[in-house]
Parts: sequence; structure tokens; C-alpha cells
Amino acid sequence: MKTNQQKSAVRLGGSVLAAGLLPLLLYRLLLGHVPAWTTLLNGQVAVFRETSWFEQWLVIVTAFGIKPAYTLLSLVVIVWLWRQRGPDLVALRWGLIAFWLGENACAVNYMIFHGYSNPWEYLHNLGMAVCFSFATYALLEGVDRRLIKYSSARDRCAALSLCRACIKHDPTVPCGLRRVFTLLLPATLVVAAMPLSADLKTTAYDTVILGSNVHYSETLADQLFEIRYCPYLAVLLLTASWLVLLFKREEPVPVAKALFAAGMGPVGFGFMRLFLAAAYRDDPVWFNAWEEITELLFVAAVAFILLVFRHSLFVKEPPAPMDPAGAPVQTWPTTM
Repeated sequence: MKTNQQKSAVRLGGSVLAAGLLPLLLYRLLLGHVPAWTTLLNGQVAVFRETSWFEQWLVIVTAFGIKPAYTLLSLVVIVWLWRQRGPDLVALRWGLIAFWLGENACAVNYMIFHGYSNPWEYLHNLGMAVCFSFATYALLEGVDRRLIKYSSARDRCAALSLCRACIKHDPTVPCGLRRVFTLLLPATLVVAAMPLSADLKTTAYDTVILGSNVHYSETLADQLFEIRYCPYLAVLLLTASWLVLLFKREEPVPVAKALFAAGMGPVGFGFMRLFLAAAYRDDPVWFNAWEEITELLFVAAVAFILLVFRHSLFVKEPPAPMDPAGAPVQTWPTTM
């Protein structure tokens, strides 16, 4: 029998993948048959720009050193987590799978299509957004189950000293943590809409990297995904999470948590790309380099944390509590 947390992880994956894959058909119809360099805004034409020797070698190191390193490391961690059944570790595993697939889609785009395939770049972006969602869920689930103990029926909630009374023992007592998140969700929703006010601005130029001609551009397809589609999807999922938390009577938290994590994926990815585009608008070499470096840091940090806490994280899950009739005991607060 699947636990509530495992069912929530399934809901999370379904929410993100269904919402993310649906527009892929539109991308294929609208942009997939058009070369990426023709989707620049306002008929923008690429110009030639010199690239320093340091930046040229930076391109080589990131493409043939950093990217293969974190792709291989993420695969190692996926295999390491393969038999784990903790909901947080399962979500983390699926997040890394999405990340690994997305980065391989990026590699296919550049090695076969020279970076000019919108569908393959879309799959790259989708993989990163889905990874953000599952990583958020893994973090929420891990902090809940292993630190705060909010959802556990057998353990004292770490916030009890703040609330002074707990809904686990008295159903008439309002849950302080849930009330806080009921307020924070609409605030997060507003922030998620921020990229919608950013203008669509692209950059294109040709340069030479160690004797080879290279074209850099940020296309309309990328911009539409990063600062238009991602915010709209995030607002939709975060709104659904908030409404579930407000109006679902029985076990609202697992569903609300899954929808919140699903929404935070496009929020995180959209803001990361928005920052890099704004900071390195006129120098995509550094845009790409910092994206690759931060991805290496992310995978390395995940592997290091799992290594340090492996004895506590990689333990057999205790059986779910059952009532005398054999039904699972309620472990989630259902009232305010």
C-alpha cells in the first residue's frame, strides 16, 4: 500500500509532466520547423564580436569538463538512490532523472543540431524545471519528516513550543504552521508573476572559439518558455495549492505540498534564467558558464549531503501506523 507521501510524489510528477509536456506540441507546430536563428526578435541580425582567450578556454572547460562531470555524477547519485523508498529520496531521485535527461537533451542539441533545435532546447528547459520541482518537494518532505515532524502521528512537532497546543492532540486547535503557509502561498504567487513584466529582449552575435566559428543567441522560443510560460504555469499551480489548503477538508496538506513544489519548479528555473539573462545580456559566454557551474555545484552539494548523512537517510522505512481495523492512521492535520 502506498503511503500518503508516496501518493503525493506521484501527484507531483503527474502535475509537472502533464503541465510541462502539453505545450511541447505547440512549440513543435509553431517553432519546431523554424531554425532557431530565425526566431530572434525584430529581425535582429547577429554581429561579430571578439572573445578573449580566457573566455574561449572557459567555453571549452565548461562544455567538455564541467558538463560531463555533473552529468556523470548525477547518474551515479541516481543509481545510488535507486532502491531508496523514503518519499524525500524518491522525489530527489526523480528530480535528478529529469535533470539528467534535460542535460542530455542539451548535449544532443549542441552536438547534432549545433544549438539550433527549439524542441531539443525545450526538453532541456523542461528537464531543469521538473528537477526544480522535485528538488523542492524532496526538501519540503525531508525537513518535515526528518526535522520538524509536522506530519508524523508518532512524533512531537518541532513547532509545538511556538504553538503551545497541537492539532495532533486537540482537533479544535488551529495549526500555526498551516496558518502561516496559508498566508505565504498567495505572497509566493505574487512573486511568481514577476517575470511577466520583463521585456522580451534577445542577443545574437558570432564569434570564434579556438579557430571555430560559433553563434550565440537567446531566441524567442527560450524567452517565451522562461519568462512567459513558466510564470503562468507557476501561478496556476500555486493557486491550486492555496485553494486546496483552504477548502479541501480531508488531508489537504499532501496535495497542497505537491502542487506547491510543482509550482516552485518553474518559479526557480524562470528566475534563474531571468537573472542570468539580465546580468550577462551582452556576454552569453558567461551566461552559459555560470549556468553550467551552478549545475555542477547543485549536483555536487546533493551528493555531498547524501554522503555525510547516509547512515541516517538510508534506513528502512518504519511501517505506517494502523488502527485496529487495519486502516492507516490519519497523519495529516485536516482543520485550521
